[in-house]
Amino acid sequence: MLTTEFLPRNRFNEYGHWLKAQDPETIREYFGWPLNNDGIDSLIEKWHQQPTQNYFLVAKCNNFWAGTIHIATHENSVEFGIIVALHYRKQGIASYMMEEAITWARNRFYSNLYMHCIRSNQAIKKLCEKHDLKIKSMMGDSEGNLALPPPTPLTYLQEHARTSQQNWDRLLRMSQFTF
Repeated sequence: MLTTEFLPRNRFNEYGHWLKAQDPETIREYFGWPLNNDGIDSLIEKWHQQPTQNYFLVAKCNNFWAGTIHIATHENSVEFGIIVALHYRKQGIASYMMEEAITWARNRFYSNLYMHCIRSNQAIKKLCEKHDLKIKSMMGDSEGNLALPPPTPLTYLQEHARTSQQNWDRLLRMSQFTF
């Protein structure tokens, strides 16, 4: 079963631990260069210092982290960085997270979304195209951009419904251990 949650600030380190567990190629495709554990620790520390500019949406399959979106905010814009663990790919997890993150951003009145796509990461380019981000080339790499429309009653309802379902799922999982 696929569930998602936003990490509270006091759990940002879990994101760092998860990044360190990914294979080197996944890290290179995400950051655009090989990044070691010290580099990841530095990023986590930076994100701790700017908690209102960094959000992490985590997708879990049967309670195991399957993928994440790092949402970095800049005034009226958001930048998404998506990773799906190697053995969870091609299951629609990135697209599911993308839909949730776009709704989240719209409901907070962000008006522009962008994603950096390194040349070799064709999966991210396809994900951008699927979600209507316009791809433009930038010296080999590319960037996907999407003008986000303002929120609507439907986007608020979508976010509320997803959150309510997640809360029910958590409650049911917890009740399995108490009876």
